[in-house]
Amino acid sequence: MESIALSRDERPRRYWLARNHLPLSVSERGPGGEVCLVLMLHGTGGSGALAAEETGLVDFAQRAGFAVAFPEGLPVNPNAPAKFLSNPQRWNDGGTRPGDKLHTDFDDVGFLEAVIRDAVKRTGADPRRVYLTGFSNGAGMAFRFAAERTEWIRAVAPVAGHCWLDAPKPSRPIPTLFLIGDRDPLIPKVEGFVDLPWFPQPVLRPGIDRTLEKWAVGLGYEPTPQRIAEAGGIVEAEYGPAFRTVTIPGLGHHWPGGRGLLNPRIGGDPSNALDANARIWEFFQQASRMGV
Repeated sequence: MESIALSRDERPRRYWLARNHLPLSVSERGPGGEVCLVLMLHGTGGSGALAAEETGLVDFAQRAGFAVAFPEGLPVNPNAPAKFLSNPQRWNDGGTRPGDKLHTDFDDVGFLEAVIRDAVKRTGADPRRVYLTGFSNGAGMAFRFAAERTEWIRAVAPVAGHCWLDAPKPSRPIPTLFLIGDRDPLIPKVEGFVDLPWFPQPVLRPGIDRTLEKWAVGLGYEPTPQRIAEAGGIVEAEYGPAFRTVTIPGLGHHWPGGRGLLNPRIGGDPSNALDANARIWEFFQQASRMGV
C-alpha cells in the first residue's frame, strides 16, 4: 500500500491505496475494462493501516482483481497525536453533538468525495463501479455518505454500525448489504446500555433494528424484513430487492472472518463463520447488475 496525502479545508488528510491489481476476468471489470474501486472505512480509534491488517482486504483485492482504498478519519483533537483511548481517530458520522466527548465537525463527506476522485484517477477505476464499506463508526460514515452522496457509489456494505441520520433518504434505493454479529456487545439488537472504552460509565445505545428499519424506509421499503436463508446459524434477511442483512452467530464487535484485533474484553469474540470480504465482494458484483 501507499500513503496518499490530500488537503481538505486547509487540513492535511490522507488515505492508503492498494492499486496494483489486474482484473481476473471480463466480468470483474467495468464496461470499458476498468478496475473496480472499493473504499473501506475504519472504526473509532482505528486507522487505514489497521483496517487493512484487520480485514485482510488488500490480499483479497489482489486475488479478486480490484483496487482498494483505506481513508483515514481525524483525531477528535486534530492538533494532538492520535491515541486509541484519549484522542481516537474517527468519522463525523452524525452520531454526536457539540459538547459530546467524541464529537467532531470535520467535512468527512467532502473528504471521501476527494478520495474517490483521486483514487479513480490514480487507478483508472470505473467511476460507475465505486463501492463503499466500513466497520463500526466507519459503517456509520458509510451510511451517511450513501445517504448524502448516493451518486458517488454503486453500493454500500456497512458492518456493525449505526445509521445516525434521523431520516436517511438516498437519491435512489442504493444496494445495501449490512453485516452484524449476534453477540456484538457494542451494537445491541435492542436499545440498552453498553460499555464503550472511551467513557467511564455505560452509555445508552439504540438497537440496531432501529437503524435497519429507518434505512429500509429511506430506500422505499417496508420496515419489516423477510428471512430468506439460514445455514450454519448465519441468517440472511431482505427488506427489499436492494437491501439485505446478514447476522453471524457468535460474532462480537469484529470484522467477520478478520483477525479479531480488538480486545475481547471490549468487543467480545471474533468468528470465522463468514468471510466478510468474500460476501461483500459477491454482493458488490451483484449490485453492478441490479437495475437501481
